[in-house]
Amino acid sequence: MRKFFVGLGVTVLIVVGVGFGLSVWTKNSTSTTAQVVDLLNPFVREETVYVKTTRQYDHHFRDSADGTTNYAYNTTSYNAQGKLRQLQYTAFGRKVRAGHYLKITTKGQDVRQWAAVSWNEIPSKAQDHLK
Repeated sequence: MRKFFVGLGVTVLIVVGVGFGLSVWTKNSTSTTAQVVDLLNPFVREETVYVKTTRQYDHHFRDSADGTTNYAYNTTSYNAQGKLRQLQYTAFGRKVRAGHYLKITTKGQDVRQWAAVSWNEIPSKAQDHLK
């Protein structure tokens, strides 16, 4: 019986270690793999980050359902504490206008939603980096 509990404890430690290790590995990776890993990883929390939009998109692709063109942007984002994070978000069917600010809800690299915000809605520590 003791061997069972020792084995169970080791298994739990390995699973927890892998979960935390993956969240460190995906922190600033904008790959699709990182997005899927963060989506499934229970140790990755939702977070709100802020970005200043640019004209330059990383790549574009056709939507197979309706044929519209979608645009993917790789950008530097900042959370409310001013911590930097590389992130990729997609604008569906249109390009974003440069020089605007977005509030993005993420779970790691998985973008849940984004919306335009005014400068006054951005926390001051994030504002320091977005000027």
